[in-house]
Amino acid sequence: MGKKISKGKKKVEKRVKVKKEPQQKPQEDPVLREILTQIAGERGYEVAKTLVEGEITDDEVAKRMGMRVNLARKILYELYENRVVSYRRVRDEHSGWYVYYWRIEPERAREYFDNNKRLFIQKLEERLEVERNTMFFGCGNGDPKLPFEVAAENDFKCPRCGGKLEPYDNSNVITALERQIESLRQRLVGS
Repeated sequence: MGKKISKGKKKVEKRVKVKKEPQQKPQEDPVLREILTQIAGERGYEVAKTLVEGEITDDEVAKRMGMRVNLARKILYELYENRVVSYRRVRDEHSGWYVYYWRIEPERAREYFDNNKRLFIQKLEERLEVERNTMFFGCGNGDPKLPFEVAAENDFKCPRCGGKLEPYDNSNVITALERQIESLRQRLVGS
């Protein structure tokens, strides 16, 4: 009898191990986590994690998260607006109300993230172009730098503090922008 009990224990241990392995799902993907957190915050990420196992209703999301249904719906709609989740609408035969079954769309989330990265790179490139093609002046008192045209209109006096405007060396800004653009491009290619 002792042997049968030990074999039973081994089988239980094996079952436990098998059940733990499938838990490694997209919810642990750091890129997906970053996307979801940027879109809907930490709670949005937690809500999206509940959808990883398959389609569930907004009521079920709220129950699992321990939150009000209207808050769960608000987060789901925010994720939906950014095309990270989708839903299927079914009419309940008993009540006549529509029931929404939500599911996560990880590939759409990555697409959203890549598109935003491309837009951000484009904005940085525009800013880099301005920095390269504009001569700036500053007073050195912490006030914002001014382009040549604005500095000339103010007789090279700071409009805030009245200090003398001197040429502003923006080579560090240009270098930082170039590095940031290159880094984002590398990450975009890698993702």
